[in-house]
Amino acid sequence: MKPVEAFQYLHEKSLPIILSFPMEEETGHIITGKGLCYVENIHGTSRVTLGRFSPYRLLVFLRQALVCHATFEIGGVTYGCLIQDITFHGSVNEKSVITASLPNDLNSFPRRFLRVEPSAKAPALIYIRTAHFGTLPFTIKDISEGGIGFISPILLDLEEKFICCITLPINGDNTILSDSVLVYKSERKDGLPSKYAKTGSRLAQGGTFYGLELFPHQEDGKKIRLYVMEREREIRRVIQQW
Repeated sequence: MKPVEAFQYLHEKSLPIILSFPMEEETGHIITGKGLCYVENIHGTSRVTLGRFSPYRLLVFLRQALVCHATFEIGGVTYGCLIQDITFHGSVNEKSVITASLPNDLNSFPRRFLRVEPSAKAPALIYIRTAHFGTLPFTIKDISEGGIGFISPILLDLEEKFICCITLPINGDNTILSDSVLVYKSERKDGLPSKYAKTGSRLAQGGTFYGLELFPHQEDGKKIRLYVMEREREIRRVIQQW
């Protein structure tokens, strides 16, 4: 589907678009904020007007980010694209609109679990038993019912399987055990934590971001889902109160 066709369909059917954008919740702690908007007008094949933002205060964060990611569903398929070259019209209120360039292309992907970044004040942790260093704790960078992202100074192997332990700061501390497998990694340019500086050849030369697919028990999956929903509401309150 061409981008202009997709946005025309969203306009005609008055279907929502989910906007995702980076926001600083605490100093140095970047998380993903989300909100809804709708297509108000399409200008040929080059520009689109978006409005009816909910919560409308997300416009404050869009002004800071200048680029955001849009996700929407058409015919049971989820599409994503970048929204950029944004022009703001009017002050931040319920009737504000923006214009932006229509994207050059769309990415389609299967439906995914809702994913959030934990709070810096109440971190979520994951414990993994590594072959060379025993059990190590990692701060969870993002989490969904189906997976976890974390940064490790230890080099781990894709497709390696673990039984991991997750602690979630909800209703006290909830501890969950789950089968898991490493499915993604991305090198980072961060320096190594000092305590790992001289511990062996398997250390990365910078932190590495890993994605871990989870296979929790059904009851444990409910606990993760509850945490994600509560955290999503917390982030939404931050946006509304900004």
